[in-house]
Amino acid sequence: MASLMTAETCAKLEPEDVDENIDVTSNEPERASSEYHMALYPSSSENVYETSARLLFMSVKWAKNLPVFSSLPFRDQVILLEEAWSELFLLCAIQWSLPLDSCPLLSLPDLCPGMQGKNSYTGLDLRLLQEVFSRFKALAVDPTEFACLKAIVLFKPETRGLKDPEQVENLQDQSQVMLGQHIRSHYPSQPARFGKLLLLLPSLRFVNSERIELLFFHRTIGNTPMEKLLCDMFKN
Repeated sequence: MASLMTAETCAKLEPEDVDENIDVTSNEPERASSEYHMALYPSSSENVYETSARLLFMSVKWAKNLPVFSSLPFRDQVILLEEAWSELFLLCAIQWSLPLDSCPLLSLPDLCPGMQGKNSYTGLDLRLLQEVFSRFKALAVDPTEFACLKAIVLFKPETRGLKDPEQVENLQDQSQVMLGQHIRSHYPSQPARFGKLLLLLPSLRFVNSERIELLFFHRTIGNTPMEKLLCDMFKN
């Protein structure tokens, strides 16, 4: 648990690094100032793509800062990250947006111009993602729960090609045990909370990774394969 929360603390951009300080671990109550929200959250499609790239970077950084992840064979690390990147990205985006009524990445009408043809599923994708956000917000998922959920989606022992699936399964089991312990300790009056949180995870796949890439990263990375981008982020 300590290493999970350390990774949470490290997975944020410092103010001197970017114009907007995006802290995916913050649990502060929403400030009333509209100026604060305008400064922290994107207000144009260009900012949406920039923010998406930063949130993806933080997802990768979060994984890299987990000692138990770094102890896995390097190829297993890469395979797990390639398998889970879209879910980790969505969890980071949801956590970052939780003080608001809706996720700013999903609310801009000019998102993905050029993909609004009659055969485009962009509108449906955004509605599905907003529904996912609403489910997390309704449960008021806390930072420790987010950390455990990220670990659960990262450590998938069924992922093909793993050299050490037994250890990956052990890490996923530990993540679930820690989530259960945290809930029993902090939410004793909510015995169903553990199950409700686990049932949120399949919703992160309502929109597949190819669509997530198209929605939030195509303008930024063009034809560069997501696998190459993840590998570059991981190595750097």
